[in-house]
Amino acid sequence: MGEPLTLTDIKEYLRIDSEEEDTLLAGLLLAAKEHCENYLQAGLPSEIPTPVKQALLILVGHFYEQRAGEDIPKVVYVLLSSYRAHLW
Repeated sequence: MGEPLTLTDIKEYLRIDSEEEDTLLAGLLLAAKEHCENYLQAGLPSEIPTPVKQALLILVGHFYEQRAGEDIPKVVYVLLSSYRAHLW
């Protein structure tokens, strides 16, 4: 499976035109993907639903803009909640 978002998707969302932040953004995408998978209690599917993609974009943006460790926006969990695997 390829990445759920492209660097172009992320840069358009964040309105970044230069290539200076590409390495940082790629790392933030990996962190956002891992955070989503941990919350979902499952790996991301090959066909990623739009709400999950939006949650990833919001997370990457949050990690990029809030580098001091502020809380994750609650909307991320709202977008992901219906896709979460409930393991008992």
